[in-house]
Amino acid sequence: MNSKRTVQVGDIFVTPLPMNKYGAVKVINIIDRSYLLGITSYIGEQSPTIKSKGIHQILITESIADGLKKPLFEWVDGKLPKELGFIGNIPLTTDEIGLESNIYAGKWSKECGIDVYYKWREETDPQGFKLEMQKKIEEADAYARRNTISKPKKMMDDQVFWGIISLLDSSKEDEEAIIEAAVKELSTFTAWKIKHFEETLSYKLFLLDTEEHAKEMGEYRFSQQDQHFSPDLFLYARCAVVARGQEVFEDVLSNPSKMLKDTEFEILLSLSSKAYYLKKGKEFEYESGRSYETFSNKEGWSNTL
Repeated sequence: MNSKRTVQVGDIFVTPLPMNKYGAVKVINIIDRSYLLGITSYIGEQSPTIKSKGIHQILITESIADGLKKPLFEWVDGKLPKELGFIGNIPLTTDEIGLESNIYAGKWSKECGIDVYYKWREETDPQGFKLEMQKKIEEADAYARRNTISKPKKMMDDQVFWGIISLLDSSKEDEEAIIEAAVKELSTFTAWKIKHFEETLSYKLFLLDTEEHAKEMGEYRFSQQDQHFSPDLFLYARCAVVARGQEVFEDVLSNPSKMLKDTEFEILLSLSSKAYYLKKGKEFEYESGRSYETFSNKEGWSNTL
């Protein structure tokens, strides 16, 4: 659709929106292959021209960080999407020159102007918009569950893994103190070994992710009739089982009725990231082959999903 070979500061591109609407974005800055876009306030059934009023105004939205209403500018990476149409160039205003933004929207796609549609929908049909967003969230969750990577990656030797878990000191009252020795020990391993530990932890939590175990977790147990079940609490309950060590884990895994009741240990999920930061001084980024999120084990929930 677009005929531009190169993108320049001030370029205006029309963006397709749902319900046969159109929006527009303005290029504010370019650094290598990253582009700072201003999301304009234009939305209409006709593709805008360079003279359309809305494209000369940047959309005002409420900031998630501080609740203040601000113009929406966000960074995107990659190539100009073919679905966007070039309609002209408008020089930057005084306020736009040197403008900075810490909002990163990922890859540059045809969805880059979607915020103006969301705001329009929220203003014109708030109830319908709420239902639409809820449906999108449910569809995204269902897609994630269907497409969970099914094969674990390289894991740590079981003896070494349980040796680290054994360093958790339950005699301490503070959770940070409980995991301190385990974090220090894991930080002495290579970065790859820390990833192998995370993979092993994720897999063991995955194995416990079954309906039968969820039915035995205590007050907030899973029930088809009871709405009090919390997927997050069940994850933290599974963490408590692993934290008790190999013997308890294997006993509970083979006998769901022995699932620990009303007990959780969420901080176990941060053990790898804390060890990695202690070793490398930067954030831990790793996606395990098996997800530990509740409902990821499709076989364990075959009667429900």
